[in-house]
Amino acid sequence: MEFEWLDSNVVEETIEIVLVFDEHGSILFGNKSAREKLEYREDELSKYNMTQIFRQEFQKEDGGYFPFDKEKLFGKTEIAMYRKNSSCFLANIRFFLLERRGLYYLLAEDISGQKDTEARIRQLKEEGENNRRLRNEFTANVTHELRTPVNGIKGHVTTLLDKIVDEEDRRTLEVILYCCDNMSAIINNILDFSKMEAGKFTIEEKEFDFYKMMDKVIATHVATISKKELQLRVYVDEKIPQYIIGDELRLNQILNNLLSNAVKFTSVGYITIDVNKTMQINDEVELFFMVKDSGIGISKEEQDRLFESFSQVDASITRRFGGTGLGLSITKQLVEMMHGTIHVESQKGKGSTFSFYVKLHTGQNMEEAQERNEIYQKWSSFTAEAEDSGKGEYFNFGDEENKCEIKKRMEKLVLSIELGAWDKAETLAATIKSLVENGDSDLKRVVLRMEMAIRKENYEKSMEMHAKLKEALTERLGEF
Repeated sequence: MEFEWLDSNVVEETIEIVLVFDEHGSILFGNKSAREKLEYREDELSKYNMTQIFRQEFQKEDGGYFPFDKEKLFGKTEIAMYRKNSSCFLANIRFFLLERRGLYYLLAEDISGQKDTEARIRQLKEEGENNRRLRNEFTANVTHELRTPVNGIKGHVTTLLDKIVDEEDRRTLEVILYCCDNMSAIINNILDFSKMEAGKFTIEEKEFDFYKMMDKVIATHVATISKKELQLRVYVDEKIPQYIIGDELRLNQILNNLLSNAVKFTSVGYITIDVNKTMQINDEVELFFMVKDSGIGISKEEQDRLFESFSQVDASITRRFGGTGLGLSITKQLVEMMHGTIHVESQKGKGSTFSFYVKLHTGQNMEEAQERNEIYQKWSSFTAEAEDSGKGEYFNFGDEENKCEIKKRMEKLVLSIELGAWDKAETLAATIKSLVENGDSDLKRVVLRMEMAIRKENYEKSMEMHAKLKEALTERLGEF
């Protein structure tokens, strides 16, 4: 049968199934997709009825068919369509009335593949959730089991420290304690990450003394900062209320993570901590923190993945400084849970500035007459003030500040070797090595040999290499 009122090319080649039928269900026309999907030859479809295509709706128990009733199909969207070989597929269908001719036509799309994909996605999602649950349970159990022996070692070492007099033995025990603390920090990071993934991590709201918290944070790192001969600059805005309502433990954790990184990646120069109140509306307080250092810095490309889980900027950093790569990922999530954001500004070899804000509460309300715009201060002004100070090019070999730092470290190094303070001497040698990083290869070889001699606690060789290094530096930098 010819249908002049249809554009045969469009209808014939469309990917949708097109069927035209009358009120009795007799099929008058089927396009190419209909014939291929239903597996009928071109001359066969007109011999069949819609009841044989939609068998589930019209099948009798004895195998025959009920008379065609279009009402059984109209209003449905997803329905099974049967092929000639009695197999079927799920289709998305639409019916239309051709009023002038008293005929009907159907558009159908095979969605069996889509449904299979959706089912597979659901299955994979369920499997993923189950695997995540098992992994989190495993992580929780393992971290608990690891914490027990670590705490046991720390307890016994602490007891031994009270009894040991020999300085070298005490230093060995202190190294063991330091390793235990590192292991505890890694265990805690893994456990926190596991809780966050499982959605079981919550922020507590308790009142705490903000200034005492800051004192604890600084006290935690001041010994390491002093050991590395770094300058520590701290500024805490006096406008911040003394008592804050929030999660002291997690705020402490954020600052400790950022300060630990700053100390770890800074061998010379300074570390700055800057805390300001940027806004207060009634009992809600917004605090802005900056941790700035003169360390190794991070390139623009590397900053993009800095806050990803298990990520460090490159593999050499993991080998040289250690760590799981979870600290900044957890820090970012903690900041966001406190309704804030975290940012980084850095240049390779010129230090880094990590800044974040969090929203906390206080019982000390502002006076109603004080408007918001009187309290609000732009964070960029704080950043600009911090940028103005300590911009020295410590690592540009030959610059005045670089030369001064090398000279200062060399003087302290020879004193440390003379006194047999090998741990201190090794730290100073590592700092000097970073300060001459941009020097020539011969100079770097002398530094490396000196560092190796110090590690072996060889007094004669260490003093010899110190003298050679001083001579090499004098040749390159003038009077030294």
